[in-house]
Amino acid sequence: MSAEPTGVQTNQAYASTDDFITRTHVLPLLADPASRKRLIAEHAGNPIGVPGKAGKAGIQHSDDLARVIDKLRRAPMAGKYVRICVTPHADYRIGVCSGVRGKPVKLLKDKYPSEDSCEHAIFLKRVADLMAQYGVS
Repeated sequence: MSAEPTGVQTNQAYASTDDFITRTHVLPLLADPASRKRLIAEHAGNPIGVPGKAGKAGIQHSDDLARVIDKLRRAPMAGKYVRICVTPHADYRIGVCSGVRGKPVKLLKDKYPSEDSCEHAIFLKRVADLMAQYGVS
């Protein structure tokens, strides 16, 4: 018996909820050019957040940027961009995950001099991919 997979088997509830959240709370932030520019500038200045240290408060992302980053982090592992350290403090690259445990990550050619610059490049790629996926320009 070869029946179609059920909604439970395909994780339809999660997919539908994630799509609703994306369309309602994330895409409006990226579709508006001024908002997108503001979020990209904020991320460029603080790609990974700054933890609190020596009694000083950490510097967190705005609610809007946190919402976008949370969406990008929920992407499946297959095709996901990750930071790869080739030489500590000197050479960082973007890797693309296969989504298959044990299969190597594919390295892209561009080199980045710092973790922050690599993380920001990954953010830009993920935003562009999300916008293309939903047909937002």
